[in-house]
Amino acid sequence: MSIYSQLLSAALVQTDGTDDDTTTGGALAKVLACRSKLEAKPGARSGSDWAAAALADQLAYDMALIELSRRLGIEFDLSSFDQRQLERNRLERALETRGVALDQLIELDDLTERSRPC
Repeated sequence: MSIYSQLLSAALVQTDGTDDDTTTGGALAKVLACRSKLEAKPGARSGSDWAAAALADQLAYDMALIELSRRLGIEFDLSSFDQRQLERNRLERALETRGVALDQLIELDDLTERSRPC
């Protein structure tokens, strides 16, 4: 298991059960908010802690994606996050087969100009 997968696993253990009262819609909103942070311009980060902040954004998105996937009954394997982009793509495609097209929802969300914390 990669260091990233270990960090993701530890983060999930720390937050396990804290979002039990969140609705599926709330979980989806969190995925959209976290993904929009990932898609922000990489050159916008500055300062000595830019790498830690970028890693935190990656972890937050994957945690949100896993939570939404759990709620919709999509299976995942933390060790698959050793190649995180491949596993993200797989989970995003699985969401799409259930009618949750993240790319289209992000475009709609951008039109509303709402910002949610990730």
